[in-house]
Amino acid sequence: MIRRFFDQAVLYHKGRSAAFEAEEFALMQLGYPLITLIFYCLIAAHSFKTTNLTSWVIGNSFLLCTNACIFGLGNIFVGERYWGRLRSIIAAPCAKLPLILANGVFPAIFAVCASIFGFVVGALVFHLDFSGVNLGLAMVTVLSAMISASCFGLFLAVLGLMSDSMHLVLNVVSYLLMIFTGAEFPVSQLPLAGRIVAQFMPLTKSISAMNLLFKEDLSSFWLLLGGEIVTGVTYALLAWAIFGFAERTARRSGRFDMF
Repeated sequence: MIRRFFDQAVLYHKGRSAAFEAEEFALMQLGYPLITLIFYCLIAAHSFKTTNLTSWVIGNSFLLCTNACIFGLGNIFVGERYWGRLRSIIAAPCAKLPLILANGVFPAIFAVCASIFGFVVGALVFHLDFSGVNLGLAMVTVLSAMISASCFGLFLAVLGLMSDSMHLVLNVVSYLLMIFTGAEFPVSQLPLAGRIVAQFMPLTKSISAMNLLFKEDLSSFWLLLGGEIVTGVTYALLAWAIFGFAERTARRSGRFDMF
């Protein structure tokens, strides 16, 4: 069963990346997000007249997952509909949760690599100081964040069964992540409604936890990390529940879309 799960994950990855050469794929996953990181950090440096860009490097390094986890995963069922496989997926008499989660394995791996690459570039270009940081806890934080973001991407993917405007939805969500996760400015600067919304977004708690690591303050680190994991699990279960609802609706109505 475990082997079948990972075989399915490999097949999904090959289906998404078969059209690209290795160099093209690497540039797509790392090049564009890296330019975005440098762009926003330079804006912060000139806007706030500061050379201490730690919080912006942290936030934008986490946001490097957007390309893989939001745009990559969010279009899964749009692609399945385009290639005519949606009928087989919905009608197949098999458990759907492993099928949904298998889609997120490689995007989560690539998101982790992109985030780590962002921190390395932050250290080289913006002099991010890792001297007092527990690297083991930092890695755990990155892994938790990327798994949570991947589960959020799967949740968005299932919404593709309910909307024919996923490109609009995904672009709006990518900017909502910039606003509500604390990547570009502290969540505390948001109004009350914005702070409430931020707690339901992926990455918010991981970015806060990583900022605590760089301040060598572990007072609420594990609470934030636990909250991030709960957020990811919640989105995965929501994706599974919505897919189950779409499956039952398709069987009753004979239609594979809910729009």
